Amino acid sequence: MKKWLTRIAVAAAASVAMIAGITSPAYAGNTTVDVVWHDLLRGDMVHVDDGDDFRVYDRYKDGWGIEGTLQQKNYLGNWVKVDSAYNNKGAGTYVEFQFDVREVHSYRLEVCLNDDGVNDPNPLECTRKEFSE
Repeated sequence: MKKWLTRIAVAAAASVAMIAGITSPAYAGNTTVDVVWHDLLRGDMVHVDDGDDFRVYDRYKDGWGIEGTLQQKNYLGNWVKVDSAYNNKGAGTYVEFQFDVREVHSYRLEVCLNDDGVNDPNPLECTRKEFSE
């Protein structure tokens, strides 16, 4: 009888934890994309849904910068640059911009590791991730 009650209690606790996790609204809409080079996280770009902030983080002290770009899919299905930010402030910092993301559009984050500055035509590494509101 004791084992049976213990199993019911464990199952009930797990169910409550799962429901609480599903219904938690905190930062549920945030999107993150990382840029990794030589197996090291160099930087990332985060869309903070609450306020529609876009943050570009430099995560590694290497002397290179991180460029984060927000792109929107146009009616032809092509990705078009909406805005971007370049972080050359050093490891542990971020720069940000704002853009009002609309539910009717598809968006993509692109984060790149650059060694030649902003708008580098040949970034060392880029990563992309699509999202929508």
